[in-house]
Amino acid sequence: MKKIIILAIVALSTYGLIGLTGVKEIKSNIINYDSSNCRANDFPKQDISKQEEDALKFMREEEKLARDFYVTMFDKWGLKPFENISRSEQKHMDAIKNMLDRYSIDDPVKNSNKGVFEDASLKSLYLALLEQGNKSDIEALKAAAEIEEVDIKDLIDAIKSTDNEDLKFVYGNLLRASENHLRAFTRNLNKRGVDYQPKHLDKKYYQEIING
Repeated sequence: MKKIIILAIVALSTYGLIGLTGVKEIKSNIINYDSSNCRANDFPKQDISKQEEDALKFMREEEKLARDFYVTMFDKWGLKPFENISRSEQKHMDAIKNMLDRYSIDDPVKNSNKGVFEDASLKSLYLALLEQGNKSDIEALKAAAEIEEVDIKDLIDAIKSTDNEDLKFVYGNLLRASENHLRAFTRNLNKRGVDYQPKHLDKKYYQEIING
């Protein structure tokens, strides 16, 4: 089981550990967009590449994976963080859908049912995470923390791969939210006597998130 999860997540994250210095450089390019009075559609539309299209479609389904997993784990274990964060993930899905519509890109989420994905790697990951999460509430929280780690890495990758200000704005907001989610899940693990260790993020960056 552990091997399946590792292989599935590695398939999604093609870059090495994300270091703190690199993250700060990336965030410096999006920090000015963090305003409650600013919306993605306020930025001018720019040409969008196939790589940017693919990133949007992937992130739409990756946010769905998180939402579906948290909804399922709340039904299973009744832990409040799963309920609260699943709602946040729906908002993330909606934010990406707005960008898909803005650029007339086909939405990969044609079926909102839990566990339905066009991307085969996301489907495999979801099934592996379900198997882990169904074992115990602690394993469910560990899986959730790992989801947020992978999400953070993929969002950073998406930010690095675009020069479109509206996309950077959306990804930047999602990145900050994912850091908050990671804090929430690790905090709940700590309450249960579990010291979560990062698997996909540089330890310095991880500690900055947790201590933030």
